[in-house]
Amino acid sequence: MIIMAEICWQIDFEAKQPIYLQIYEQLKREIIQKSFSSGEKLPSIRRIAEQLSVSKTTVENAFRQLEMEGYIDSKKKIGYFVADLSHWAYQTEHMPPDMLKEKLPTVVQYDFSNDYIDGESFDFALWRKYTNQALREDHNRFFDYGEPQGAYELRWELARYLHQSRGVNCSAEQIVVGAGTQVLLHMLCGLLKEDYHQIGFEEPGFAFGRYVFMDHHMKVVPISLEEDGLSLKELQDEGLKLVYISPSNQFPTGRVMTIQKRMALLAYMAERQGLIIEDDYDSELRYFGRPIPSLQGLDREGLVIYVGSFSKILLPAIRVSYMVLPPKLLPLLTEKINFYNQTASVIEQLTLARFMADSQLEKQIRRTRKIYARKNQLLLEQLEKQMGERIRILGKETGLHVLLEVFCDKDSETIVKAAASVGIKVTSLKAYRFNPLENSRYPLVVMGYGGIKLEQIAPAVEKLAQVWFH
Repeated sequence: MIIMAEICWQIDFEAKQPIYLQIYEQLKREIIQKSFSSGEKLPSIRRIAEQLSVSKTTVENAFRQLEMEGYIDSKKKIGYFVADLSHWAYQTEHMPPDMLKEKLPTVVQYDFSNDYIDGESFDFALWRKYTNQALREDHNRFFDYGEPQGAYELRWELARYLHQSRGVNCSAEQIVVGAGTQVLLHMLCGLLKEDYHQIGFEEPGFAFGRYVFMDHHMKVVPISLEEDGLSLKELQDEGLKLVYISPSNQFPTGRVMTIQKRMALLAYMAERQGLIIEDDYDSELRYFGRPIPSLQGLDREGLVIYVGSFSKILLPAIRVSYMVLPPKLLPLLTEKINFYNQTASVIEQLTLARFMADSQLEKQIRRTRKIYARKNQLLLEQLEKQMGERIRILGKETGLHVLLEVFCDKDSETIVKAAASVGIKVTSLKAYRFNPLENSRYPLVVMGYGGIKLEQIAPAVEKLAQVWFH
């Protein structure tokens, strides 16, 4: 915290938001709230830069943005002055406090969104070594888009890894590689949409997956969750022959489908001649006991399409995901595969193949599991310490997030906004629901801890406890 004569600045040098945007937002807030009067001269760029220990360019960028939006005016060789905003008087003076907060967003200091991974979890030098090896390959491989199904070396390594670690039974010929799960689902829709016109989706569940099927004009039917996984009764009542599930680590609730329900689901789909899309989301990151085996490994009828990626184990920017098709879909794939260019980088595919061949992926999983287990333990300890019986922690054993049920008389949007007002980003469970209406007595929020620093967890949870309960 740095105090100046005119403004109280709060700059977080470790935040993902650029410093110039932090300066811009806070100075804009001061102007709108009339901490400065119209025409008043602002502190010089040099003075602000010196007191904040940032470059003059950083402050200049903030001032340019404010000038472009009309909040300040510049006078050559004199400085910057607050613009005349008198025409905003009624709008700001009579605006309800909660609306004013929406207009004036707080800088995110503690980000519990589910979009990031730990900055220390990835060895860039090691990845560069395998990239250099891939680049020394026959250069002719880099002059086209690559094999439509993906580089064979990678598909062979994936088949070996998935069998050993997840119990998946497949060959390299059954695997399709693509640049992200959504890309693969678009391809899958091209294979299925002539025979399947509706699909069941867990509620709540993978929102970005739902959009893909909706874009292909399939009817998405939300299926509620029970303690042991997807409701089979609802699935049967709807007469569905296609369903999308994450049985080993349901996102975002963290529930695990029991072996009894898995076998019942397989039996039902066998009777209906249906298909199951199994999303094995973050299944490697299990902190208590062994990872739950895949549903595909139990399948003896060719009913399961298995989908996975290494986005949270490696880097989200390495856009390599994979899909394992059952044998009965392979003729259809062969018929249509040449209509699709490969979307994943050939260089990244070959790098990953070498990385896996040298057993580096297993080492990387152990490394990331250790890092995230520490975060998971500390977050659970702090939530228990700071909030105790005022919350219930769900989905805490796998993945990079926990689900909190907050025992209060507010709705989820209100507590998400309350967190934002003190610089903390959490997500309402409603964001993952097909039906936006809340169906729980108490608000539910998702707290992802992949990207937040270990030392930030305790102060963030303490702030949340204050703003939610005091």
